[in-house]
Amino acid sequence: YTPALLDAIYNETVFWGAGLSLISGLFISYDVEPFFTSLFSHGDDSAYPPSRTQGLLPLNIYYGWGLSISDDAMQQAARLSAAQIKAVALSEGQDISDAVVYPNYAIYDTPLEGLYGANVERLQALKASVDPDNVMGLAGGFKF
Repeated sequence: YTPALLDAIYNETVFWGAGLSLISGLFISYDVEPFFTSLFSHGDDSAYPPSRTQGLLPLNIYYGWGLSISDDAMQQAARLSAAQIKAVALSEGQDISDAVVYPNYAIYDTPLEGLYGANVERLQALKASVDPDNVMGLAGGFKF
């Protein structure tokens, strides 16, 4: 995280915190999690990350709100904020244009390819072999 990127995250917090509090925003949080660049230097082929050549510095944008009528506005604000922060990171020279999203922090409708990249087909085949009756399809989360 560069100083400019941290400033951008702070600015997003202030901007959205002020605006969303007017439409039922109860909780606004931007969690910066710096990991060692060697995070993926161990292990080998796995479902996540789809590539071990790119490090991960997750940022959790978390908004809480009390009124379901605000769902669309709050989710759109999170998307816009993430796009703004990504644009700043790219302008700072960070190679994240094709980076996958950390699954635990992905918004509900993120495509599987955005989480697991080229591994989706392999994961779908694996799921079909170990869960032919789709029991896990009854649970929440992203569906293979």
